[in-house]
Amino acid sequence: MFSVAKEPADQPEIQRLLDLSDAVAASLYPGAFRQPLNCATLSRPDIALYVARNTADIEGSRALGCAALLDLSDGTAELKRMIVDPEYANRGIGSGLIHAALEGARQRGMRSVLLEVGIRNIKARRLYERAGFRDRGPFASYLDTPIATFMEISL
Repeated sequence: MFSVAKEPADQPEIQRLLDLSDAVAASLYPGAFRQPLNCATLSRPDIALYVARNTADIEGSRALGCAALLDLSDGTAELKRMIVDPEYANRGIGSGLIHAALEGARQRGMRSVLLEVGIRNIKARRLYERAGFRDRGPFASYLDTPIATFMEISL
């Protein structure tokens, strides 16, 4: 069992998840175009962080995954740094994080959510497609690269 809620980013468990995300990116794209993030970066007021926690853990509710929603100030938001601890993969946590982030975007009056996903991250791409995201071109400051694809979902 897990729950998803908006939380502050400045927590050791969030940094642990960001480190996992960096490790996944490094394994898929060694030396290429990676932009590591830290808790301080995700603590900006234009970013909402959604955290999935284990509600069945008697020792405390461990962070199982997170996803950041960045307000792009034009009626759109970007889904960033979504990661689920591999120990808890295939349990619906990724879908739960997407659902919470999309609901948060709707509540903030966003018209769509955009994301960038690497071409080698097949599992993530399939998850986004199942949630309703569709291909689109680069957005914001992103450039077209051979290792990235861009997706969007209308709200």
